Amino acid sequence: MSVHVDHPQERTCCLCRKTVPRSEVLRNAVVRPQLAAHIARRFPDRWTDTEHVCRPCLNRERLEYVTARLTEEKGALTGVEQEVAKKAELHLTIARNIDAQFQGTTTAGQHAADTVARVGGSWAFVSSFVVLLVVWMLANTFLLRQRSFDPYPYILLNLVLSCLAALQAPIIMMSQNRQGERDRLESSHDYETDLKAEIEIASLHDKVDHLLHAQWERMVELQEMQIELLTELARRPR
Repeated sequence: MSVHVDHPQERTCCLCRKTVPRSEVLRNAVVRPQLAAHIARRFPDRWTDTEHVCRPCLNRERLEYVTARLTEEKGALTGVEQEVAKKAELHLTIARNIDAQFQGTTTAGQHAADTVARVGGSWAFVSSFVVLLVVWMLANTFLLRQRSFDPYPYILLNLVLSCLAALQAPIIMMSQNRQGERDRLESSHDYETDLKAEIEIASLHDKVDHLLHAQWERMVELQEMQIELLTELARRPR
């Protein structure tokens, strides 16, 4: 039976059994305990603290671990959560301009409804409408007198106000419905961003652990070289 021996600058991944450069692997002992326990349950015959794991396998198992945690907490994952986990594995960005995306699908009628809601909900509209009412009543009561087109009790004015309210209310509701739809879209995007940030933070922890481990191995290697030099100098005759 042949025994595979790693080159000093290479290591064999315990999961995929591929030989990769030493800088591309991480010792199993320095992997985060939660992730290490998850991998050990999936590969009990391969995962030991003395072995090494390559970056692609670690990223794949990290995605599997996050997906399992989400499934455990929420049940079946939605399409959005699966998509975020997949993008996190591929290191793709998910941030986008919600306003530009929302305004790009606005029709002429929806734009008109937004304009009506914006103008009708301002103090300028309220003030101008109060002035119009006062002028209307003063004109029909004092200025026009016998030629008044809408004498007291201002039946025509009541009709105009009723028609205005009947038309303005549904238009404003249409605008509010669109605003609610935009808020739901923004809330969904915020959830995707927070979820991906959580996954990336977990990945960052592993990268920092990998960096510390690489620095520690380098220090040990330099120390061994120093010991060898000191031993050689000690053996030389004076």
